[in-house]
Amino acid sequence: MGASASRPAPMTSVVRVRRYSKLVRSPELLLAHQLLFDDLYWDVRVRPMSFDEEGLAEDLVVSVSINYRYRMHTLDSAVGTYVSIEILDATGKHTVFHIESDRATIQEHTNYMLGLSVSRRELEASSCVCARYDEFTIRCTMEKKQQPEKKLPRLLRNLLKSNTVLELEPPPPQVAMAGSHTLTIDSISKLKAVLQDDEYAYSTHFAVGGSTWYFRFCPKSYKCTSCLYLVRANKAAEAPAATAEFSFQLEGVVNFESNKMRHTFDGDNRKFYFKLDSIADSPMHDDRLLVRCCLAVVMPEEIPTTVPTCRTESVITPLLSAMHG
Repeated sequence: MGASASRPAPMTSVVRVRRYSKLVRSPELLLAHQLLFDDLYWDVRVRPMSFDEEGLAEDLVVSVSINYRYRMHTLDSAVGTYVSIEILDATGKHTVFHIESDRATIQEHTNYMLGLSVSRRELEASSCVCARYDEFTIRCTMEKKQQPEKKLPRLLRNLLKSNTVLELEPPPPQVAMAGSHTLTIDSISKLKAVLQDDEYAYSTHFAVGGSTWYFRFCPKSYKCTSCLYLVRANKAAEAPAATAEFSFQLEGVVNFESNKMRHTFDGDNRKFYFKLDSIADSPMHDDRLLVRCCLAVVMPEEIPTTVPTCRTESVITPLLSAMHG
């Protein structure tokens, strides 16, 4: 009997994109790294796009794609490959920007390329650029996903078994259903200088209640003076709707505590908008703002409430390309 081909083990690579100050001033496409996964070479590239009057790229596109010149096998071996791209904070540990393959479309006609486009100003405002080493960090994960098979209903499959033993669902893992995340912005004035209207600074990602969340903070907008978004990062196709209760506390530029709010996050409502007009009308204290969000995912009655909680934090120290170059 012949042995069936096994799937390769998942692979995660951390890529440090060096000489950032030169990259954002160059129109050249940068090959940041090359990966070998499942006998195919994959290129991790960074392309600066849309240069402004000062010669700085407005956007950076990070992409992962097959290198067609050095392929060792047919492209059929790429079917089922799942790719995730993350841009990390300046510590190189925490996710800030993220995109991943759509598992529902990993079929024979996939174009084998995934791209993540980020604004250069938002990248710098979200503390993703390490000024000391003049670099930012990408994390790329590649994994072979088994293609979904059409299955009979679970009850029918159980009845067709010779011993007719019913399958029991494994107990769900214990996750923190409540927690808090604190976002510290060291310089509101610098953030306003870095970002244009309706651009954002992003917090690192944090997990509560089986979902991944992050903040988007807008210091100035056409609609209002400033605003904050609580965003659920999970893909709609892979995660059921989640209802959460949360409140915000602000310290520094203004001291404020909101009432508890409730919102259901799903495919059509991935974010919650919270207006922060009071910041502009308050005196500045050390030009610093601390935002703390206490969040709890509403649990079904059958789930016990004795589950752990978590506390996380992220710090934004905006960087100006004009100062850095």
